[in-house]
Amino acid sequence: MVALVSAETVLLVLLIVLVAALLRSHAELLRRLGPDDASSSIPDPPGAVRADTAAPELAGVTPTGDAVKLAFHGTPTLLAFLSSGCTSCGAFWEQLGDSRPAPGLRTVIVTRGADREQPAKLRRLAPDGVPVVMSSQAWAHYHVPGTPYFALVEDGEIRGEGVATTWSGLASLLGDAIEDQRGLDERLAAAGIGPEHPSLYPGSPR
Repeated sequence: MVALVSAETVLLVLLIVLVAALLRSHAELLRRLGPDDASSSIPDPPGAVRADTAAPELAGVTPTGDAVKLAFHGTPTLLAFLSSGCTSCGAFWEQLGDSRPAPGLRTVIVTRGADREQPAKLRRLAPDGVPVVMSSQAWAHYHVPGTPYFALVEDGEIRGEGVATTWSGLASLLGDAIEDQRGLDERLAAAGIGPEHPSLYPGSPR
């Protein structure tokens, strides 16, 4: 009887060790298959509303290797998140060099970094007069779910963002963002709040 209990105890210990080893192996497999870092987690779905609409600074390098850092104050800027291998992006590489999506709008093309893009290929695609910035960090900061993706930024804020696969779709996206901003300005004006109103600059001496 004692021998039987001892045998059962040994088997139980062996079973526990085996299960623990399987769990460690499974965890290691998930770690290897999972994202490289937290910034690679599942992105927000297109059209999702963010609680924080602040436009992060854009830092990266040009396809020729020059360092770039942009902050968005003053001139409205369209950030066009494109890639060299995206089929739907091809038309935008050409059209953004030929015309502006809206009057008075600055355009900046943002690609992933050199770990995902070839600078030589981007130099061939880059349209005249349109800056190209390589920055995987910007893609993470702006929660880009895929390409072509666009964000309209002005005065440090994201005014509108979304996916557009055609030029008319981009025009519609920009039109909606501009119309929403115009409606907000009108509501503020009706409340007696103008561009210099102190309530728009909390903590500022102005």
